Amino acid sequence: MATQYASDNEPIQLVWFKRDLRVSDHGPLTEAAARGPVLPLYIVEPALIHAPDFAPAHWSFIADCLRALRAALARRGQPLIVRVGEPVAVLEHLAATLPIAQLWAHEETGNLLSYQRDRAVRRWARARGLPFTELPQGGVVRRLASRDIWDASYDERMARPLFAPPPALRPLTPALDPGPIPSHAELGLAPDRLASGRRREPGPRAARRFPALARGSLPPGALQPAHGLGGLLAPQPLPELGSAIG
Repeated sequence: MATQYASDNEPIQLVWFKRDLRVSDHGPLTEAAARGPVLPLYIVEPALIHAPDFAPAHWSFIADCLRALRAALARRGQPLIVRVGEPVAVLEHLAATLPIAQLWAHEETGNLLSYQRDRAVRRWARARGLPFTELPQGGVVRRLASRDIWDASYDERMARPLFAPPPALRPLTPALDPGPIPSHAELGLAPDRLASGRRREPGPRAARRFPALARGSLPPGALQPAHGLGGLLAPQPLPELGSAIG
């Protein structure tokens, strides 16, 4: 079958990957792909990578996850676009040069920096008149009037079916430069001194080797979003782990 390309000036769905670096059960990616051509984006944020709680080993692992994600997206037709900068500036440049119709992302449970970043992006999207849809990715429920109903909301979320990965993504035209996945030196980070044999392998396939997962002793919903498991999120039944990045 011939490759179906996105036409020039066709509205683009921009999917902003943050902590969930996979294609399987990725709500923003699935929903965006159902609406038109997708621009998958990861932003390397100087404010986050130079924060006190960020170590060189974090970037080693994230970079490995980005390479796996880029390959998984490329197999579907459109590779991951990587840019370095503060999110509002990066998004404004893309929105000013491309026909972006909607911005998609996960709600993120992070630190104060990521919280302030997300608020800034929401303000920017409102000012631009750009629809910005953030989908939940775990058990944290935003803006509850009362915590008394949290458990019901959590149970409902954990019972939802998984999002199927899009089988294909139409390549954008003209093609965008995917951009390099920068090195530690290029980002001004110290070298990663962690011995390679002690590094955690990226991607959900590696999570199968965790003893509790292999025994099936973790209930659905026990895993929370984190780079530490390559973006593995709850709920994630064991049969899905083998294809979670591809």
